[in-house]
Amino acid sequence: MRIVAALFLFVLTLSPARAIELTIGDEEAMKPVRTLVAAFIQPGFERFAEQAELAEIAVSSLCKEPGDRSLEAARNAFKDSALALARIEFLRTGPLAQENRLERLLFWPDRRGIALRQVQGVIAEGDESVTDPANLPEKSVALQGYNALEYLLFGTGSDTLAEPGDAFRCGFAHAVAANIHLIAAQLSEEWTQEDGFAAAWTSPGPENDYFRNTEEAISELLSIPSEAFEIIRDQRLQPIVPEEDGKANPKSALFWRSDLTMPFIRANFDALRTYFEVSEMISILPEDQRWLGKSIEFEFNNSGDILSRLQMPVASILKDEDRAGELGYLVILTQSLQQLFGTQVTSALGLSVGFSSLDGD
Repeated sequence: MRIVAALFLFVLTLSPARAIELTIGDEEAMKPVRTLVAAFIQPGFERFAEQAELAEIAVSSLCKEPGDRSLEAARNAFKDSALALARIEFLRTGPLAQENRLERLLFWPDRRGIALRQVQGVIAEGDESVTDPANLPEKSVALQGYNALEYLLFGTGSDTLAEPGDAFRCGFAHAVAANIHLIAAQLSEEWTQEDGFAAAWTSPGPENDYFRNTEEAISELLSIPSEAFEIIRDQRLQPIVPEEDGKANPKSALFWRSDLTMPFIRANFDALRTYFEVSEMISILPEDQRWLGKSIEFEFNNSGDILSRLQMPVASILKDEDRAGELGYLVILTQSLQQLFGTQVTSALGLSVGFSSLDGD
């Protein structure tokens, strides 16, 4: 049986030269995991569920009373909900990695435009089954989450939602918002269950189906930010960084229709910094290796400075040579942060990176 959930981010193996138990006790080593779960992960999923509920309510209100204000409110609620997702979507372990929840919430990368084609196809056919939230879990994952909802609220023809008479499109949007809320509520509940994944992660042992010892629990803690930066680099930034000929396609970006591309990435970075700070993972490193914390802070500061200047539509960034160049530098920073978490911190604890699930089996 696999030690961790289906989308376990990195396999980290013990180095015979040094192991965690030789430098620090199990109880002290587990403090970062327990603190992280209680102070960051559980509140993060609770906030995501709350924002998803508000988005569902806003879209429902739009359908009942169409108008410019109600459409704007629904769009703003979508953005708040998506940014709440950005703060937890890199936690691709446990509940989020089960039952295709991540793909149902965010079908990305979507290099072939599957979600767009499917949503447009459903609209063209007028398939009323998608207006019932109970039916969506049986539909394609590309129709169930934020990709679909963004197009419905911001894509071609979305302005008609402010006018009476577009009950089908609005009903579809409400069903998607309700489905997102349902998944978000399930995630929050499963992270807080007494015998759920949080309990398994914070209490490793020989009878634990996920984590048999402290080393495996710490390995999971460290693997999450390493793969998160790989995802940001390869799936969020690289597709929009201009090529050598200067060409770039802003429409290849996640959430370009809602101008949420860079705010979403910034929320990723902010959440990962909070993950790092709240867990105080550096505290379990040997004294002579704790300087790595300063290096990580330095790179977070650099990335924060760049991201503060890139909070604009992707198309505007790509029209500005200096701003486009900063996108390229942000890629370098994600590589540096991935290396710091995935190689240097793990090595300091006597761990080494094995394969990445992003590379396939």
